[in-house]
Amino acid sequence: MKSKLKNYAIVVAILLFFAAPALASELKLNINGETIGIDQQFEIRLLLDTQNKTINAVEGKVKFSSDFLELKEIRDGNSIINFWIEKPSNSGNEIKFSGIIPGGYNGQNGLIFSLIFESKKDGKTKIAMESINILLNDGEGTEDAVAVKNLELKIEKTGNASASAIFDRDLPEDFKPLIGRDKNIFNGKWFLSFITQDKGSGIDYYQIQERWFWQPSNDGWEKAESPYLLKDQWLWSYIYVKALDRAGNARLVVLPPSNMPLYRIFIIFGIMIVGVLLLARRIYGGNVKTH
Repeated sequence: MKSKLKNYAIVVAILLFFAAPALASELKLNINGETIGIDQQFEIRLLLDTQNKTINAVEGKVKFSSDFLELKEIRDGNSIINFWIEKPSNSGNEIKFSGIIPGGYNGQNGLIFSLIFESKKDGKTKIAMESINILLNDGEGTEDAVAVKNLELKIEKTGNASASAIFDRDLPEDFKPLIGRDKNIFNGKWFLSFITQDKGSGIDYYQIQERWFWQPSNDGWEKAESPYLLKDQWLWSYIYVKALDRAGNARLVVLPPSNMPLYRIFIIFGIMIVGVLLLARRIYGGNVKTH
């Protein structure tokens, strides 16, 4: 009886040992097409299979050979990542990325981002991932086991791989910037935090203006990242934040002044009254007959 129990335990241990890798989250590179031709653009998608677990953070690198491939575009419009800590960007022949998914993600083909490449010459090359870390949505940031599937490419004279076109006429999603301060950020000064998404072409960048007036100027915009140190630490200004996607669509949101000093109210009303008087003089002054 003891020998049978011992044998059974050994079999179970072996099965568990070989089954364990299947439980690891899988990060894989997928190509749109089967063969790649020279001077041809094609799309590589970075996909996440959580193996029925809930994931809330992913980071790593994607490396490629610049001898064979030229990176044309990075698309993150339909990404499962809601908040980029390090937005995917090209640095030589390496794309670094780091992002979180508030609430977590559980699925088989979650898109992290897509890469649009153009092939340079024929031959064999590889697109590989490094330094991959995936965290579970368990409230403790537990690191998950990861199975990585890299991609080997063969570039020939002709091929059928392709890159899908994006037609994006939709504005980035509406959002509400928040004003706050923290002793660990900008030495306790007031700052602005903001984020939104664009499910078409993806967010390209943000622009900000701080003005006393209720209309932004055409040439007063400056590129900004969140968190943004506010210039007006008195919080007397209107704050205009513009989110632009890669197709050129822009979403503008406005925050009114958090503090409105009494003298400023008088100045604003004074300007309005003077404006009304000047307009009245122009309208009625021309109708006055001289004798």
